[in-house]
Amino acid sequence: MAAERKGGIEIFKVAGIQVAIDYSWLVIFALILWSLASGYFPKEYPGYSTGIYWLVGLVATILFFGSVLAHELCHAAMGNRLGEGVHRITLFIFGGMAELEHEPTSGIDELKIAAVGPLSSIVMAGIFWLIAREVGAAPATALWKAVFSYLAFINLALALFNLLPGFPLDGGRLLRAALWMRWGDLRRATAAAADWGNTIAWGLIAFGAMEIFAGALVGGMWLIFIGLFLRSAASSGYQSMIVEQALSGARVREIMVRDPIVLGPDETVADAIENYFLRYGFGGFPVAADGKVLGVVALAQVRECPASERASRRISEVMRPAEGTIEIAPGAGVIDAIRQMVAADIGRLLVVDDGKLVGLITRTGVMRYVHTKTQLSAPASTAA
Repeated sequence: MAAERKGGIEIFKVAGIQVAIDYSWLVIFALILWSLASGYFPKEYPGYSTGIYWLVGLVATILFFGSVLAHELCHAAMGNRLGEGVHRITLFIFGGMAELEHEPTSGIDELKIAAVGPLSSIVMAGIFWLIAREVGAAPATALWKAVFSYLAFINLALALFNLLPGFPLDGGRLLRAALWMRWGDLRRATAAAADWGNTIAWGLIAFGAMEIFAGALVGGMWLIFIGLFLRSAASSGYQSMIVEQALSGARVREIMVRDPIVLGPDETVADAIENYFLRYGFGGFPVAADGKVLGVVALAQVRECPASERASRRISEVMRPAEGTIEIAPGAGVIDAIRQMVAADIGRLLVVDDGKLVGLITRTGVMRYVHTKTQLSAPASTAA
């Protein structure tokens, strides 16, 4: 059964790796199916019924996304083999992404993880080409030959596109790996590869604009969208690396708010707003009684309580109960805390030591720490 979560729909697991689809994937799946079934196949191979075109279009679309998934699974398998930890793959509007727990530990590991994806696509292109060759061109099988020929072409195109030397494409990661091994500086190598990614992105946008002026509206728009996506991904990929470097080795106890202000479970929502949220300006507070941690209440839960009920409802009724997903030990890594916040869809975690509340760690606090650390490590001429 598919499981919904923030950012996508989880559909199944392969070798312990969760496969999910972003909501945008549904749009591109429908568009590719429609373009193959009502455009490409009828135009290139006329004479078949509408039902047959939609059948082969559906098969081609499913196998195309199966190829994208296989590409990402190869990245994930290599990452896990090298100890990088890949537990989730997300398919989205422009392809897929294997989500590594952290940056590779060396340039050679980065090279291996990046190279295996395009290599798998080239292998799949060869397999589909051999199948198309064996199917033959008889009238009864000509349309199926076309399906496998299309899949051979699209996998080769996928491999070549991913080999463009712009981060975070596979080619950009290969470039980063080479520069990392040459310079010994991950940050510098990532910045250089991201600059290449931005250059390629602007090239795609410019080429897309030229296509539109030449009359190819749909193709031009796709190139522009891909360019915009690549530009955004290059920037966010570099920023993610900066954040990970800043938080490397940092522990929750170093960043947490010690002795946080605590709400009682019997406080009314109205009193909590007046005496805590408005007074201190924080986005959330731990809830405890008699030394026992009961949960956490955030502005989101308070806001969801109807104004007419705030004077009568208690904090215990609206808070998020204490559980493992919102608690963390003081010795845990800050990066682990961020991942836990994202997984629990919460902006703060209770720091608990031997059953006792010792602090609170928030996304805002972590971002302040990252900003300060990156500013202190930046050259004086570039520090803001």
